[in-house]
Amino acid sequence: MGELLITLDFDLVAGKFLRRLNRFTALAKVNSEEVYAHLPNSGRLTTALNSGETAYFRMRKARAGEKSVYSMFAIQYGAVPIIVDAQFSNFLAETAIKAGLIHDLAGYSIIKRNFRPDKRSKVRLDFAAEKSSELFYIEVKCVTHVVDSTALFPDAPTRRGRQHIIELTALLERGFKSGLIFSVQRPDAHIVKPNLEVDPEFAVLLENALLKGLKIFTIKSTFKPLRTIILDSDGVRFKI
Repeated sequence: MGELLITLDFDLVAGKFLRRLNRFTALAKVNSEEVYAHLPNSGRLTTALNSGETAYFRMRKARAGEKSVYSMFAIQYGAVPIIVDAQFSNFLAETAIKAGLIHDLAGYSIIKRNFRPDKRSKVRLDFAAEKSSELFYIEVKCVTHVVDSTALFPDAPTRRGRQHIIELTALLERGFKSGLIFSVQRPDAHIVKPNLEVDPEFAVLLENALLKGLKIFTIKSTFKPLRTIILDSDGVRFKI
C-alpha cells in the first residue's frame, strides 16, 4: 500500500565489523579502537556479515557481566545496507500496522505484545491486534538472508520458528485469525520464501498453515545511514 519514511529517534556511530566471535558477540573497530559489540541476531548471517565492512552501532548500557556498550544495528554488505538487529523487526511491523501499510490489518489496534495466547502455549507471539472485538494473532520474522534477489527464511534451522507456526495454526483451528509478517531488512530482495534446504519442516508447517487460512504479510526496509529508513509494504512478495 505504499512507503513510509522513518527517522530514527536514537543515534548511531559508524565503525568496522571485524569478525563474529560467537552467536551474539562481534569484534568491531569504533573510533580506531577494537571493541566488543552485541549482535542481536541468532541467524547465521552468511549473506550479511563481511569482515571489514562498515557497520552501524547503537550505544547502550552494558548489563552485568557483558563486555560492550555497543550493539550492532546495521551493516553494509557491499553496496547493500542491512539492518541486522532482529529485535528491530517488531518496531518496523508495528509501525507498518499503525500507518495502515498492511491492507488486511487496516483498522486493527495492537492490544498485546510478547505474550502467550493461553497457558498451554509453548511460545510467545509478538502481537495480538483487535478490530471490532475481532482478534488477529501475529508473529514477526526478521529476514536478512538473500540469494539472487530472493529472501529466504530461516537461514538456520529454527525450532522456535516451527513452534510459532504450530501455535498460529492451532489458533486458526480454534476460529481465530492469525498471520505472519516477514520483515525483510535489506533492499535487494523482490521475493521472500521459506528456506526449504535449511529447514524443510518449517516450510511444510508453513504450507499447511496457509491451507488452513494463515495470512502472510511482507514489509521491506531500506536503511539510509545514519537516521533514515524507508519502510515499504509493496517491495517484496511472498512465494511458497
